[in-house]
This record gives sequence, C-alpha cells and structure tokens, in this order.
Amino acid sequence: MSKELVLHLAANPNPISLKVRPEVATDLGERLTQIVRNGHTQIIEGADGQQFVVNFSHVVIAYFS
Repeated sequence: MSKELVLHLAANPNPISLKVRPEVATDLGERLTQIVRNGHTQIIEGADGQQFVVNFSHVVIAYFS
C-alpha cells in the first residue's frame, strides 16, 4: 500500500500530495526534516515509478500521511 508525501509550498495555499511506495517513505522519512531545513533538491520516486524533482527550498511543511 502506498503512502502520501504531502507538501505545503510557500507560494501555494493548496497542498501537493505525491503517492510513494512504503520503502521510499521509510528512506525519505528519516531525512525529511534535514532535507526541508536545508532546502535540498531531491528526486522522489512515485508509487508508479515516475520520478519527481522537488526543490525543498520552497516547501514550508512536509509530512507523510
């Protein structure tokens, strides 16, 4: 079952949700605070294998649901 990475961007009042595989959520979850804090650009693999490039310098809040 997939999880969702929910991103709230600084310039957008609507959150963006990306479905990811559980193992991606586990791997990214351990580093998510540091990635957002440092504003890194990260490639995120979606649940269907599609890759998304996320510039975390524009992310205000990120979490998994």
